[in-house]
Amino acid sequence: MTKTTPFWWEDAGAPSAPAPCPLPDTADVVIVGAGLTGASAARTLARAGRSILLLDAGAPGIGASSRNGGMIGGGHRLSPEALRARYGPDLARRLLHEAHIESLAFCRTLMAEEGIDPDFRQTGRFRGFWAARDYDSTARAMETLAGLIPLDYEMIPRARQHEETGSPLYRRGIVFPSHGGLNPAKWVKGLLAAATRHGATIQGDTPVLRIERDTEGHRIETPRGTVRAGQVLIATNGYTSAATPALRRRVVPVPSFIIATEPLGANRMKALFPKGRMTVESRDRHCYYRPSPAGDRIVFGGRAAMTDAPERFVRHELMSLLAQVFPDLGPVALSHSWRGFTGFTFETLPHMGEIDGLWHAMGYSGSGNAMAPYLGHKAALSMLGDPAGETAFAQTRFETRWWHRGRPWFMPAADIALRLRDARAAFGRDA
Repeated sequence: MTKTTPFWWEDAGAPSAPAPCPLPDTADVVIVGAGLTGASAARTLARAGRSILLLDAGAPGIGASSRNGGMIGGGHRLSPEALRARYGPDLARRLLHEAHIESLAFCRTLMAEEGIDPDFRQTGRFRGFWAARDYDSTARAMETLAGLIPLDYEMIPRARQHEETGSPLYRRGIVFPSHGGLNPAKWVKGLLAAATRHGATIQGDTPVLRIERDTEGHRIETPRGTVRAGQVLIATNGYTSAATPALRRRVVPVPSFIIATEPLGANRMKALFPKGRMTVESRDRHCYYRPSPAGDRIVFGGRAAMTDAPERFVRHELMSLLAQVFPDLGPVALSHSWRGFTGFTFETLPHMGEIDGLWHAMGYSGSGNAMAPYLGHKAALSMLGDPAGETAFAQTRFETRWWHRGRPWFMPAADIALRLRDARAAFGRDA
């Protein structure tokens, strides 16, 4: 029987809430959302001697932080030209440097400092081009990018594509050697343990119902009582609730659907993933897939739907996409099929800052394994008044739309529009 829990939980264990304890009357900082962002921020603040209460509506880490595709790198979808046009050359360069270089370096240092072993491997990431024209346009963009930041990459011509992937679907590609893979459930579990070691109090099954600001700070209401805090950090990303309406209007929860196959055997996997790369693609359908940490099965995600669709439909969609990517694979059985919610912004750029007196870091738009711990740390430093908390992502636009009032009512229409775009994308691929 196919399990509907994440494959990653098999090794890491399912997230669980710590034993409940009486909530403190006061805390220096209350952090709402105990995923990668909240855990990283709690660690930084607790190390600085602040009293920290980290709350989650469910089990800490049970959201997208332990459910995602397990790839870490970031920045591979950012357009240098678009960022320069939008923000000017200086801010664009800083955004790109943080996304491509600093966030990953921070996470690798954090793993070493805290002794976290999330099965990280620097496998590199292969991005397959859906259309032949993507090769030249990407090559030009990468030349621009290389003039702004010291990024390592390699363009892969068609004659060498077989060295990177066993899929015949793509029209050449690009490799980012510094990117890698990990078990995200182990990653967030390790960060939560680090925050606890440094003195943070973590409580699950404690949803925040209301936050009120007054002259003395903030009142945070929960079903288990009210806590006063000098500062509040909202770290809920794709799970942002009505308790913070201004932030909820700025983040769009987008469902992510992932499957894992039964073990396929080392030889078969080697043919599909010759170098064990993390793999993504340039088309809007955005399939992303990788070998499991043990290298014996495929973990495969993609845009099966833009709504929380029925499980049977999702499995059919993902299995069809898997067969399209690897047409010689043949019938395979699934061991796991699961879902979670990522948080997208209207600019598809993360944001960190303060709105209505509440700090936030969110909107990772599919690159949370590196950006969430990084911006959680930056938010914590900013809350401490430390100049090292400065980040270009505090200067991105954290916009909303007049028609987005909190609930993403528009997602079914977006699903239809994207399916029409998918159909058109099948034509003219070799132009």
